Amino acid sequence: MRRPQRGILCAGCPHRAAYIALKDASRRCRGRVICGDAGCPAVGELPPAAATCPGGAERLLPRYRVAVPDGGTSEHPAVETCIHIVPDTELAADGAVERLAGLAAEGRTTVLAVLASSRDFLARERIEWLGGRALALGASDVAVLDPFDTERCREVLCAQLGQPGVHGAVFASPCAQLQRGGRDLEPVEVDRYMCVGCHRCYQITGCPALSFEPPAYLVDPEACAGCDLCCGFCRTQVIYSPRSRLDAATRRRIRYAAAETGPDA
Repeated sequence: MRRPQRGILCAGCPHRAAYIALKDASRRCRGRVICGDAGCPAVGELPPAAATCPGGAERLLPRYRVAVPDGGTSEHPAVETCIHIVPDTELAADGAVERLAGLAAEGRTTVLAVLASSRDFLARERIEWLGGRALALGASDVAVLDPFDTERCREVLCAQLGQPGVHGAVFASPCAQLQRGGRDLEPVEVDRYMCVGCHRCYQITGCPALSFEPPAYLVDPEACAGCDLCCGFCRTQVIYSPRSRLDAATRRRIRYAAAETGPDA
């Protein structure tokens, strides 16, 4: 696994998976705004859309750098649907409650999406503490989600987005850099004889471990973190994972076990 680059989410970053889940669940919401910061201390502040942009923040078009909606009130919010993304460190920082106090004025339906991936938020009680912070900001409910469990994320987020008010979603999965050396996180492989080069895996994820070498895609084994996110978006199902027979809960346990014994990030 490669070291972080400024402005580009690492391969296997849970922030990328969370953004994809949020974008997918809200794609039919009228007046949708996805804003905030999807970055981390290692890659820097990142507009959410840069999470899946090939080349990262530097290549992101200006129209995708969306500001937090302002000018609204709790009675007359600024937009219909607002997804406000914050890293765990931002929500935990002093003054966060004051800085984020206007969530109800941002959207008729607002989801505060918390990215819980750093070493200080690996333990369940710390993840739940973040949920408590979201409740203190006016969220009527808070769900703890595994961003790589796409089916569960879609189910919960669609339910939240269907109800007016403020909701909280804590996306809990350890930073990919914390998992370096995890023995059960071998890279995925692409069957180049079967890949049709449809680009869907890369168009959706923007993962830097993927590259197109005509006529098919390749996975850089030195970059791949074994998150398996791309496997779920391959139309022809020719991206193979050593973890293909494991359920979402088992994969989650493997990631946390790797982070608990891995290097500092």
